[in-house]
Amino acid sequence: MTVPIHSSRDLRHFTLSLILLAAFAGIAGCAKDHSSGSLVSPPDWVVVPSGGGHAKSATRTYIDNGGSTSCIECHGADLTGGTSKVSCFENPSGCHHGPVAEWVASGSVTQQHGTSAKGGTDGSSMYACQICHGSDFAGTASAPSCLNNAACHGTGVVSPHPSKWRTSTGGASNHNTTDTANAPVCHGCHAYAGTANPNNPTIPTSPASAGTAPGCFNGTMCHNDAAAPHALGATWQDPASGGSAFHGTTAKADLTYCQTCHGTAPRSFGGGTGATTACTTCHTTAEAHPTDWQGVRAISTASISHRTSANRTAACGICHNVTAAGAGPNPSAPSCFSATYTNGSGQARSCHSGGPGSASHAVPFFDNTTHTQATTASFTSGCGDCHAVTGTSPVSGAPLCTSCHITDPRDVTNCTSCHANPPGGASTAYPNVAGAHATHIALNGSGTPVACSTCHNGLGSGTLSHYERTRPTRVSPASVAFVTTYNAETGSSAFDNSSLLRCTNVSCHGGQATPNWQTGSITVTSQCTSCHALGTAQYNSYN
Repeated sequence: MTVPIHSSRDLRHFTLSLILLAAFAGIAGCAKDHSSGSLVSPPDWVVVPSGGGHAKSATRTYIDNGGSTSCIECHGADLTGGTSKVSCFENPSGCHHGPVAEWVASGSVTQQHGTSAKGGTDGSSMYACQICHGSDFAGTASAPSCLNNAACHGTGVVSPHPSKWRTSTGGASNHNTTDTANAPVCHGCHAYAGTANPNNPTIPTSPASAGTAPGCFNGTMCHNDAAAPHALGATWQDPASGGSAFHGTTAKADLTYCQTCHGTAPRSFGGGTGATTACTTCHTTAEAHPTDWQGVRAISTASISHRTSANRTAACGICHNVTAAGAGPNPSAPSCFSATYTNGSGQARSCHSGGPGSASHAVPFFDNTTHTQATTASFTSGCGDCHAVTGTSPVSGAPLCTSCHITDPRDVTNCTSCHANPPGGASTAYPNVAGAHATHIALNGSGTPVACSTCHNGLGSGTLSHYERTRPTRVSPASVAFVTTYNAETGSSAFDNSSLLRCTNVSCHGGQATPNWQTGSITVTSQCTSCHALGTAQYNSYN
């Protein structure tokens, strides 16, 4: 549409209108921004101190935009509020790590900032540090400089990391556990030419071609002519080598690290510019890991399982869909949300129908044909993937068997992993109190079948009620629920779970209140009326 302008006054009005429209558009844009405060945010947008969804989004945007962030559009150039009126630093919950204990504590085993800076691009990383501390880490109006800070990185150290970043052994002060996705940031100082850092390496014998993306081992930076950062040959491939000398152990620490040399685009492990060796030469089906990666196996001293791998979200996400059902980057790789999967060797394996981190079975798991019938063989091939009988479970959060079962439940007959069948013996502790169990079970020989379900109807092994009473917070004594066959004429049978511990309205006892289950008794030759009453009001009346 063309708007005719007839005078300078019209021109001024028109210009003012455009300015107002731009301002309103900016405000509207911020209204859609995923900030906290009064604005609407998606679930887990802000999670302290990990960052949540907004941290990952901000970091990814910063990288994609070549070092600029759209956060300032609403939060202000210094991120202290802007038009959104939401500061990135004054949230009472402690956004952006300020109040986190020991965030920058020197020598602390719990300090956060070093570990965060060494992370990948999922919300932490050195990229994320640059958003506030500047692309050169020299500080901004909203964040201090990371350079020349004697209290942090050492006196006279002009770098955003400790002075012994290269040579220190392990821990947060060693660069060798830094996610290699940070290589372009490191390249800003550690390129082999054109920088002022006196510790730059020399120009490599075979420098990478122009335009090669910065990497740790591809002729663009430090480890240019050095041997591979790991053992080679038979030692590297032999599980008996143990520890970091075996490639499987190192790969499980972070598979994304291997991509630096062995292929990165988009998910290839078929060899790269840093190393022509292809992982697919040995792992022909699963490309970057053994085919039967789902289960738990041991080869020599090495555990062969994805369950004990680190950085699973990023590493598994190279091939798998780790956030929902459906195909991932590798269309033939199953989603972590699959209920079942048949691998390349024809083996049926259970997955996480509820997603990564969830159990591959119902919770609570009181299935009477699988859970309660576990054997050593079935435990090893299935349950042992997540659970241990005692000690520490392979998967954090998976309860030990002995959390519920008093003894090792493998290869026992149902009840006997917690009590005798029926409960008895010398024990006086729940759930193996003898009480009058043996006396009642002995009645089987008198014509009327008596079993656990006679008095514990619907509460036996494999039921939810039984499962709940085996949890660590046990409730004693056991629940009692009689089958209706044993109701007295005067009402429904019941058991007093208080200190009286007695049955009432049970037809066998003529509707009379019984002695204490654990300590009481009667003399049947002289106390007939304890069960048999005169008249016809009960089934077992002596009339």
